[in-house]
Amino acid sequence: MRGRTSTLKVAILCFEKDRPKLEALKEILGRSYEVEFVDYSKDVWDDVLQYDCIVAYLASGIVVRGICGRLWGKWNDPAVIVLDKPLKHAVVMLGGHHGGNEVAKKLEEAGLKAVITTAMEFTEGYSVGVGFRKNATADEILEAIAMALEEVGGRMEEIRVISTVDAKRDSAIVEVANRLKRPLIFVRAEEINSMDIRETKAVKIGVKNVAEACAIYASNSGELILPKRVYGGVTVAIAW
Repeated sequence: MRGRTSTLKVAILCFEKDRPKLEALKEILGRSYEVEFVDYSKDVWDDVLQYDCIVAYLASGIVVRGICGRLWGKWNDPAVIVLDKPLKHAVVMLGGHHGGNEVAKKLEEAGLKAVITTAMEFTEGYSVGVGFRKNATADEILEAIAMALEEVGGRMEEIRVISTVDAKRDSAIVEVANRLKRPLIFVRAEEINSMDIRETKAVKIGVKNVAEACAIYASNSGELILPKRVYGGVTVAIAW
């Protein structure tokens, strides 16, 4: 069920009779995530919505009607992926920036094509990675981002995405993303620690790097154009 651990908890939602044909998918996803089969019934939705990501091998109409009226907001709802009947496509319906796109791309290892519809993947702009102390306010983070952009001659309007570590989900960064009206990505610790990137003082909290790693992770090119800068209790790095 959903928690605050860095490993995504994935439910494969299907009819019991379809489990055998989905075993290979479960095995592939299980290499990276905590994965369980959940058998479909009309009363399953309140329980299955507690997972971080739902991979549904059901008609999209069943899924839409099931989750309709049970969603709270993009920062709280699980990602939802629907698989077509021939198992050729993994369509991200909800939460693309909160695990959906990542899980759909992982399913490509099983021969499915990830269908990504979020705008961020098709636009250019700055990828801003941010680290900050627990008591940092939205205004402080916004001021730090503005100062970092000034160093590269950029503007707030040119930000494509903001990212930080998964442990910051319940923090002022959510307000920052809402005020800027930009996508926000939370990067899991194991993703950062698997990157070829220099270690910083962030190792004390279990990750090799925060601002630079997050900026690169969410970028299009992986090119860091502004290494980590420290502005009071906020660190910012920018990639393209």
